[in-house]
Parts: sequence; structure tokens; C-alpha cells
Amino acid sequence: MEKSIRVRLMGREYALRVAPEHEERTRAYAAYVDRKLQAFRSAHPDQSETTAALITALALAEELFAAREEAETLRKATEEELAALERRLGSALATP
Repeated sequence: MEKSIRVRLMGREYALRVAPEHEERTRAYAAYVDRKLQAFRSAHPDQSETTAALITALALAEELFAAREEAETLRKATEEELAALERRLGSALATP
């Protein structure tokens, strides 16, 4: 069953419904987003909250896609290394 929690973003509270096991993670995500929003607002105080939210969303999307790309690169490298190890092991076991 979901529970209601409140998180604060740019000084405003928002009610969210989350599974109890996701509450801590959701709060951590909200705190991270709030830090990013506050950093943008500090660097660009003349920009509106909407602009801050949109630019921050784009920056977070960029982080997400970069992390996905890095994970895919690591996955491929791991698969290649495992294949090489498998070949070496096969050769070692086949050698009398």
C-alpha cells in the first residue's frame, strides 16, 4: 500500500504517494533534485522558477543518458573480457 510523503523543492512542499519501501530513495531523489535546482537558481537568480526547473530537468536528463552510456560501455567491455577469458579457458582445458 502506498503512503503519502512530503518533499521540498525550491522552497515548496509537494505531496507524493510512494510505496513504503521506496520512501527513503524518493526523499534522496527529491533532495538531489532540490540541490540541482538551488544551484541553478544561485547561478542564475534572474531566471524564473519555470526556467530553472526546465534547465535543471535537461541537466538531469544529460546526467542520466551519460550514465546509461557509461553503463553500456562497461557492459560491452565486460562481455568482451568474459569472452576472451572463456576462449583462454577453453584453450587451456583442450591442451593436454
